[in-house]
Amino acid sequence: MVFMWSCAKCGREFEKEKQPHSCRKVPLEQHFKNKEKAKELFEALFKLVNTEIGKSRIISLPCCVHLFGKYDFLAALPKKDKLEVRFALNRKLDSPRLKVSVAMSAQVFKNCFDITAKEEFDDEFKGWLKEAYHLKDTEKE
Repeated sequence: MVFMWSCAKCGREFEKEKQPHSCRKVPLEQHFKNKEKAKELFEALFKLVNTEIGKSRIISLPCCVHLFGKYDFLAALPKKDKLEVRFALNRKLDSPRLKVSVAMSAQVFKNCFDITAKEEFDDEFKGWLKEAYHLKDTEKE
């Protein structure tokens, strides 16, 4: 993935020049204040991605926490007793685990999950994360 544009103000990288975004960042800890369960789940998710899927870094924005690999591929929204995880795939998932799947375009669906236990990061979920992490790699083929 070659980035065409980096915002001079915040340093975030984008595919499209002058892509609309918020330059405002918030401390990561702010997202997890009084949300210990969500923090534990996020730490497990971050470790899983970096050890089993691919290198990523955390971008803490006002709305949520993003994981950025070769591009911004996952959003995590900490809740009191769970972690909402959102990622795009080029297909709509059909799983009872799925909270909602929203069409972002004819080829891309945002898939949302409520995670309440680390055990939910099983092989099936890891497969979906790997697909999301490499989604834009396959778009170029």
